[in-house]
Amino acid sequence: MKSQKWKAIPMDMSSFTAEDLEAFGGIEELSDYEIIRSDGSSNKQKKRKKTKTNKEKNKKLKIESNDDTLVEEDDDCDDDELDMSAWGGCLHDSIIRALKELGFQKPTKIQELTIPSAIRGNQDILGAAETGSGKTLAFGIPIVNNIISIKESRRQKAEAENIEYTKPLYSIILTPTRELAIQIKKHLQAVCKYTDIKIGVLVGGLAPEKQKRILKKCPEIIVATPGRLWEMIEEGVSHVSQISNVRFLVIDETDRMVEKGHFAELTQILSLINGNESNKKRQTFVFSATLTLIHDVPNRIALKKRKKKTTQAKQKIESLVKLIGMKNPKVIDITKKTAVVETLTETQIMCSIEDKDSYLYYFILMHPGRTLVFCNSIDCVRRLRNVLELLECHPLPLHASMHQRQRLKNLETFEKSENGILLATDVAARGLDIRGIEHVIHFQVPRTTETYVHRSGRTARAEKEGLSLLLIEPQEGLLYKRICKTLSKEQAIPNFPVDHKILKLVKERVTLARQIDKLEHRMNRLNAQNRWFKNAANDMEIDVEEDLLNDIGDEREQAAKAKEVKALRKQLKAMLSKPIISKILTGCFPTKSGKLLSPSIYCPQKAVEAVKSKESCRKKNRKKKQI
Repeated sequence: MKSQKWKAIPMDMSSFTAEDLEAFGGIEELSDYEIIRSDGSSNKQKKRKKTKTNKEKNKKLKIESNDDTLVEEDDDCDDDELDMSAWGGCLHDSIIRALKELGFQKPTKIQELTIPSAIRGNQDILGAAETGSGKTLAFGIPIVNNIISIKESRRQKAEAENIEYTKPLYSIILTPTRELAIQIKKHLQAVCKYTDIKIGVLVGGLAPEKQKRILKKCPEIIVATPGRLWEMIEEGVSHVSQISNVRFLVIDETDRMVEKGHFAELTQILSLINGNESNKKRQTFVFSATLTLIHDVPNRIALKKRKKKTTQAKQKIESLVKLIGMKNPKVIDITKKTAVVETLTETQIMCSIEDKDSYLYYFILMHPGRTLVFCNSIDCVRRLRNVLELLECHPLPLHASMHQRQRLKNLETFEKSENGILLATDVAARGLDIRGIEHVIHFQVPRTTETYVHRSGRTARAEKEGLSLLLIEPQEGLLYKRICKTLSKEQAIPNFPVDHKILKLVKERVTLARQIDKLEHRMNRLNAQNRWFKNAANDMEIDVEEDLLNDIGDEREQAAKAKEVKALRKQLKAMLSKPIISKILTGCFPTKSGKLLSPSIYCPQKAVEAVKSKESCRKKNRKKKQI
């Protein structure tokens, strides 16, 4: 046999364990060969592939209708051929044109139920829908459509009376986070592309003077966080002084905004708006994914009050209506009992607090993909960042203490990286839609069910699959049970499959990284305290006694500690230079290239597939036992 061409065969390794793959090298196929018979004749066999003759289509990015999700659309698709009749006949042509260009052929369910009532009936809307369901455009399209109609009417009146037309403030949209405010602005700008409506953003973390210049241009729509908006109102900025006459008010992520102890400025803003009783044409929109989510009260209270969940939900809505000043709103609730989308795979790992870092690093190594890791505190984000940096994972932080420009820069960098890691507090939990997040990891169990729902909602958007992983230490067990009970989960969230042989090797790396981090953190903290004490003493022009400073040792001791850290770093670097999987998956069969590729590296398994594969095996084993 005369060999011509060898070809590697890709294999699905999801059904194999590490033990199954011991001594496995790889499989190659001879796709082109010639057999020489004894009589000298030959029989040439060739494996042919069916190739596609269609030319490659150019693709462009489009914004998803519900949020800032980006999807791919074919350029060959002619916009003129799109049937936009599903939007009905109540929208202006400029909006239909923008929606057609964006590729939004039909409204989502929440948009379909909201838009006609908001435009034709001019009703107040109180809406609850899962994350990623299109809530932003559900209130954005009616507002833009109504502003176009009002502006046309006022322009005609101004021309008839021969007076100058001025641009009033038509709409205020309030959000709990800066990033969400900026995102909403982008969505509305896309819808307003073929109109002359201007949109401004007022958020903290940016220079007030720059935002005052924005207000001088008199944008008809302002998207703001309550703190910065109230600051501008108190300073007497002319454009926002019209807030009591605003025609359209939106409070997004309402349940978060009205929580006690949060957003005190919101109450003041609402009092100012509701104080104008002559503004009877005002239309109000209230939206959230967890608006109608009800918690079970303790048994001792439940027995006394004997209140049903339906009554509690009704009371919650009534209190919101009263607080915000809505007039007979239409309630639209399309949330499910579980409050999360069907395409989300929920899973968990029970572990000790010391092992959380190891499980996180294991997940990042074994299941690459765009991953968002949530922590409950800024200190936790900072510590994790240091440890993962030592492990060469290069995570990006996002928390409230960062400058706004850096926050936006990190979000942009994360969105561009296929295997990016974002370490965030709950500032990233609500409303934000970052393209292609595959995994959400709750490094610390959220304190409320609402937060869990919103965190998990950053993945599995626009009908795509996603995974939510809870890392639960024993002290967080009560929080976990409360979440399951509130979301009416009859069965416990399934365990995430972990290869403990690989985990053992992962722990060695993580332990070393944590040791380095502790040594460096302690030295940096002591040095920082001493510097602060010396600087304060210099400012007061007094001498400092050495006994009052932290004991960090003499120069020789400091040099020894620095040498120890350097040696540990070198040891960790040597560990990281070796593939962790090759220590377990070994083989003795050569491949065409002469290299032995680990199947797990060659074909990494998706985290969602790993969970589904384990659940499938568990069900099969259960059936066998029953038989």
